[in-house]
Amino acid sequence: MIKNFSFLLLIFSLDASAWWDKGHQLVCDEAYKLLTPRAKKFIDPLIDEHGSYGIACVWPDLIKNEDRKDTRSWHYINLPDSEQNTYKATCPENGCLIYAFHKQMKVLNDHSSTFRERAEAVWFIGHFVGDVHQPMHVGYPEDRGGNDHKLKFPDGTLTNMHSVWDGQIIEHMDSLFGEQYLSKNVSIKIGKSINNSQSTEFESWAQESRDIAMQGSVGYRNNELKIVTDEYLENHFEIVQERIALGAIRLSQILNRIYFQDD
Repeated sequence: MIKNFSFLLLIFSLDASAWWDKGHQLVCDEAYKLLTPRAKKFIDPLIDEHGSYGIACVWPDLIKNEDRKDTRSWHYINLPDSEQNTYKATCPENGCLIYAFHKQMKVLNDHSSTFRERAEAVWFIGHFVGDVHQPMHVGYPEDRGGNDHKLKFPDGTLTNMHSVWDGQIIEHMDSLFGEQYLSKNVSIKIGKSINNSQSTEFESWAQESRDIAMQGSVGYRNNELKIVTDEYLENHFEIVQERIALGAIRLSQILNRIYFQDD
């Protein structure tokens, strides 16, 4: 599934940090609410030092540019335009998002793992589930997941496609409706989707994000988008809310399966 990297994938994004802090915290905090009592019993000691699962899930972004630079490539999986199938995606030698998720799942499922290894695995897994639901974390290698797809707001302020999808859509949502609007809508969407059948394959979640990134309304393909208007941001509120909600549901299901037992 994960092969040696090609030349194009040598230039994976180095700066990506999905959904900024708010999106990651929502994915993990909402997932925590959906855990079984047994799962919480095992998870609670592993997240205790952070105070909440949401805060723990921000940790991988805090360490990737300092103490753990080897993990920087773990936050994305970029594909050239000629390859749209995430199941055929390749990774550099030190890994990518798909590789890193499966690696941390093995750590968490390995009974010989130390407490610290299992704790970090829980933090990484929550973070990576958030990352894979952000479309620009499955972008192009040549523009580093949209970081080099330069954009402007109507007032001339500079930005880029990755930043727009990482947090500026959320920031605009907050500015219009208040900081609780996103969490309220995510909760509503979770309630509507919680009983729906969900894919359990990480690669399929990456494929969903890739497909969204390629949608005409996004304007990512062929650098079509140049100006980020309020209308553009507002037209994609629903997608952002839906991706965070799905991330929370799927993360909870991962952890509940690991710690499954009739309660």
